[in-house]
Amino acid sequence: MLDVIGPPEPWMRPHLAALEAAVRAGFRFYHLPRWDDVLAIQGVRTTGGVVEFFLSYSATDALAARVRLDDLDFHTRPQALWDTRGTVAEVLTELLALPPHGTTAAPSAATSRLPDLWLPGRPLPSFPR
Repeated sequence: MLDVIGPPEPWMRPHLAALEAAVRAGFRFYHLPRWDDVLAIQGVRTTGGVVEFFLSYSATDALAARVRLDDLDFHTRPQALWDTRGTVAEVLTELLALPPHGTTAAPSAATSRLPDLWLPGRPLPSFPR
């Protein structure tokens, strides 16, 4: 018998709304599986010479980054033009509010390496159950 999932609890609504806004903005989402469950959800959008990543382990543990396509190297951790960590709603709201890459208000200097960012081709991180 299939269980019917009811409406989300009120505390989840801002996070789900942020995910919906990200999909409308062109993000494509994937889940990173582990043997018996979803480990994380990752969103990726490539636009105007940059790739923007979103990674969430839970509603309260998410991170996002903007990286120049030219700086993306799958053998090393990329340097980010911008990054943040927080709840899903906070992180996606900040990411979607960034000015387009190349405009005067957009972040333009690579500042930090992203140790927690999973990139395709790398082993999945191992997290406790």
